[in-house]
Amino acid sequence: MRFAHLGNRGEDVWDGEPEGAYVPSGARAQMVCVSETAEVFVAGAKYDKVLDPFDVREHDLVQYGSDDTKTHRKIKHILGQKQHDKVGRLLVSELFTVGQGGWSGFPSHKHDTNRLPDETRHDETYNFRFKPNWGSGLQMLQREDNEPGDAYHIVDGSTICIDKGYHPCCVLPGYEMYYFTILGGLTQRSLVQYFQPTHAYQIETIPGIKDMIAKFK
Repeated sequence: MRFAHLGNRGEDVWDGEPEGAYVPSGARAQMVCVSETAEVFVAGAKYDKVLDPFDVREHDLVQYGSDDTKTHRKIKHILGQKQHDKVGRLLVSELFTVGQGGWSGFPSHKHDTNRLPDETRHDETYNFRFKPNWGSGLQMLQREDNEPGDAYHIVDGSTICIDKGYHPCCVLPGYEMYYFTILGGLTQRSLVQYFQPTHAYQIETIPGIKDMIAKFK
């Protein structure tokens, strides 16, 4: 099977929409780049069934959040609700901080334990980009509510693997931040986030957060 003319972005992730292809477990794939500056993200998660390959084009994206919602997060699902029954337990998205500077992933949440209906175990990896690319930010990782945690200085190209804990992130004022996120569920695809008890009340105060929660399927 051949998927031609995938990827029509310009110079960076802010220039155009993402596109891609789903390759089943055990399959062999060949990528032919038509530019020496091409950049390709590869995402994967374990699954015990072999599914059918397919491509993801611009019109297949599910996007929500905007400059108007003031959530500081605009999310583009590459493998989202439209592909729910086609990709096992894999979720792939792009997230953008809206405006110049700000926080993302807040109210702080985690998804490191399977305890339905309150939370699902989804391992997650982030890869960051900044605009301009000398910008930077901070990734927090707090293992227990109200206890000290870790903080990582993130720059353009940084990759963070979230093992456990609450994990908001932020970008310096005057810069924009993007992160490519891979989520792999342990037992199911739909993500159930557990919000940090000390901050959970802010779900009711930040426009757009409930819509975000509902669409991570």
